[in-house]
Amino acid sequence: MSTQSTTSIRSIVPIVTTKLMRETRAFYVDLLGMSVSYDHEHYLGVRAGAEGSPELGFMLPDPDAQDVFNGKGITYAFRVDDADKEHARLKRAGATILREPKDEPWGARAFILRDPNGVTLYLSHPIPAALEFQSSAK
Repeated sequence: MSTQSTTSIRSIVPIVTTKLMRETRAFYVDLLGMSVSYDHEHYLGVRAGAEGSPELGFMLPDPDAQDVFNGKGITYAFRVDDADKEHARLKRAGATILREPKDEPWGARAFILRDPNGVTLYLSHPIPAALEFQSSAK
């Protein structure tokens, strides 16, 4: 039996370092409809609903985080009520869609877009998974 204690994590907030604060705010707040949780010239926090909902952060470069995100290697997966309706709404609003909605064998109907910083967004709703994926979800 291990005697090590574990870290008690209360929340996880991914933070992207960016110089595109205005564009980022327009994308997440105006286009996606997320709520502002923290609003300062150096840091923007957005969340998907009321206090305690999932949150994302965006900050200007500073001495502790000097490198601006290079737009590669991260995807945010957002579960929505209806991916097809969100796709249609976002397309009408002028969002750049990277991939049209399609059914995934692991149990998602999803489409893909990208934010102003290069972060890929995978918006989906659940559908029945193919047999070979059904035992994978825990």
